Amino acid sequence: MTPPPLKKTISKLDLLSLRLFLTVCEEKSIGRAAERESITPSAVTKRIQDLEYLFDVKLLYRNAKGTIPTPVGEALAEHARQIFQLVEGIRTDLSEFAEGAKGHVRISAVPSALAGFLAVELKDFAAMHPRIDLDVREHLSFEVVHAVSTGTADIGVYATPPEVPGDVDTYAYKQDELVVVLPKDHPLASKKLLTFAELLTTDIVGVNESSSVMNQLRRAAAALNQHLVLRYQVQSNEIAREMVAAGFGATVLPQGLATHARSGQLVTVPLAEAWAKREMRICVRRGAVLPAPTRVMLQFLLGKRFGELPEQAVK
Repeated sequence: MTPPPLKKTISKLDLLSLRLFLTVCEEKSIGRAAERESITPSAVTKRIQDLEYLFDVKLLYRNAKGTIPTPVGEALAEHARQIFQLVEGIRTDLSEFAEGAKGHVRISAVPSALAGFLAVELKDFAAMHPRIDLDVREHLSFEVVHAVSTGTADIGVYATPPEVPGDVDTYAYKQDELVVVLPKDHPLASKKLLTFAELLTTDIVGVNESSSVMNQLRRAAAALNQHLVLRYQVQSNEIAREMVAAGFGATVLPQGLATHARSGQLVTVPLAEAWAKREMRICVRRGAVLPAPTRVMLQFLLGKRFGELPEQAVK
């Protein structure tokens, strides 16, 4: 006897029929099973006949003890019990998510994302899902991608463009912009827009030479056949702002970080260059079966875009 094709089995086999069959096996009577399940005996009989037709087997027979499963019926009953155990596990897991998902999500993100918008979104997420623990680490963009690629982070938020390896999927997330931060009395502070060439005429405070911002500034200087000369080099955005406030020149920061500039002491001026418009992207490991808490987080951050095909960032 050849079993039915899997596709046909999936389309024809339903849980209600299996449950009714199990109830008959337990009650040893179609009538009592029907009463227990609040359904007519004829409907129970029809469901069992459908199962027998689907598998081309005899599932039940009558004897002095009542309606008894055949050996094939016993085998189906055991499979059915396993199926309902699995269904119960699914129900339990999903009910936990209905009450509030639980688990752990490791997030690696660039400082500009955390300062600009991500921290607020994580706060909202934590309020909605108090049983999901968040482990948030601050990294540079290339470090974010590496953390996701190597599995030390579940979700990454980075600013384009670092190179993205083939084992990482990315999703569009937010827009970001690089701006020039200046003392309010700086000669360029009154400008509505600054070209990069104009910026090169003043002292520049650099922030972390390995950062994506500094790499972009070096590329922009090379495009003008110039070398990027940094009068000062610091490791944090906060120190860069302090240096600028003290009159040591200008610095370039993501808008989200520049807005934390000292009120009244500093001004921000947009850069006129196309490269100053940056895209924030979310990345996850390609081909990985994401744990449920990670999927919940990803869906929260992406909103309506969740479920769209991921894309790799342009290298």
